[in-house]
Amino acid sequence: MKRLAVFLLAVFFLLSAAGCDGGNQSSDASDSGTSSVSTEVADSSEEETEAEPITIQFWNGWTGADGEILTKYVEEFNSSNPYGITIEMDINPEFLTKIAAAFAGDQGPDFVLAPSVFKDQYTDYLIDLNEIFDATELQKDDFISSYMDSCTTNDALYVLPFQVTGRYMYWNKDLFEKAGLDPEKGPESYEQWQEYAALITDPSANVYGSGLSYNSPMTNLQFLQRMGGLFVDYNDAGELTPRFKDNEGYAKFLSWFKAMLDSGDNPMETDTDSMMRAGQIGITASGPWLNAGLKESGINYGVSMMPYDEAGKQNPCSISGFAVTKFASDEAKEAAFRFIEWWFNGYENTETTGILAWSLECGYPGFYTPAIEDERYATSDVLTAMTPTDSDVITTYMAPEEYYDTFTLANEVVEVMIESVVVNNEDITTALNTAQDNAEAALEKLLSQ
Repeated sequence: MKRLAVFLLAVFFLLSAAGCDGGNQSSDASDSGTSSVSTEVADSSEEETEAEPITIQFWNGWTGADGEILTKYVEEFNSSNPYGITIEMDINPEFLTKIAAAFAGDQGPDFVLAPSVFKDQYTDYLIDLNEIFDATELQKDDFISSYMDSCTTNDALYVLPFQVTGRYMYWNKDLFEKAGLDPEKGPESYEQWQEYAALITDPSANVYGSGLSYNSPMTNLQFLQRMGGLFVDYNDAGELTPRFKDNEGYAKFLSWFKAMLDSGDNPMETDTDSMMRAGQIGITASGPWLNAGLKESGINYGVSMMPYDEAGKQNPCSISGFAVTKFASDEAKEAAFRFIEWWFNGYENTETTGILAWSLECGYPGFYTPAIEDERYATSDVLTAMTPTDSDVITTYMAPEEYYDTFTLANEVVEVMIESVVVNNEDITTALNTAQDNAEAALEKLLSQ
């Protein structure tokens, strides 16, 4: 149970980036209570079926604006499917706690939306979703392989991606043009990021070239990981080991970030998303939710994948997806498969599939080829810019998912390390050594539970 509690904290933090309500916060925190969707199946002449009507249970934590979109599509499926399927959806901001309690009691719903780490934590309670590709028209090759790999353990696919949440580079085109820079191209390296920031900064106009918050570890780890790799990884002996001490990439980030803070090219503010929406920031890194805010504010902006660096192709992402539990009967499993297939492919006359709507309405990048190739997606400069083109990019956050205490790693190690340097002016080598000690203590505690 101690291990489970740690895991819940980790997953909760990973999911704090999720949501499409246009704010830099979890949609899980934007609403409270439980909402249910249960719509009677309407008569359909599309297809004759002898299947008996069935109601299946679908749990998730998608509250807020994205929950409204999900609810809309569940209702549409309930009213249009010809199979007599009714999905009874339970949306609960305490989903992680609820599902943990259910599994502990050897029970649970038929299917859920779950973070990819469920593939390791709840292996005993989930089915291998590879069988969906035999039971439906879905094709495994239509999904970006790096994301599928993050949902797979020992060749078993326990989570089928539903949403991918990463961080992307945004820049203000008008500020670029004013500084004599090409407004259609963001910086291609972090050295260039720093150079551009110095050219853009205008204290008289309260404009800063760079906008990164020192206390946002889930964003800053994007830079750290690209420069210095995973924070915890396996050593030659196959043991999980922190990698802070003597990490030149992490030292590079700390030096780079502190230099921009000291020069005044990056503010000591914590809500840099709001400053970006106000036209005060030249370059920043944030999640897909920032798109809606920038459009609403009328900011002329560009967006792209963040530059790689010395650690190679790193694109740390949190992935959530469909998971079918072992508590689902054969009939319920089949019904869940039909909904999942419909979410991705719709019916013959479906104008907008659920997965495509998630990109068009929420602004989240796609990972499913038929949706990506849709004209509405393909002609969106924003969506295509956030869509990875490399299939071999590492998507893991911070540590192998076997390391469950990512909450402590992010908040009590990474954030403390950054703050000690950029706020308290601690020596970088000392900060890295302290981070190593803190990470080793956290790892020892984890392994002893």
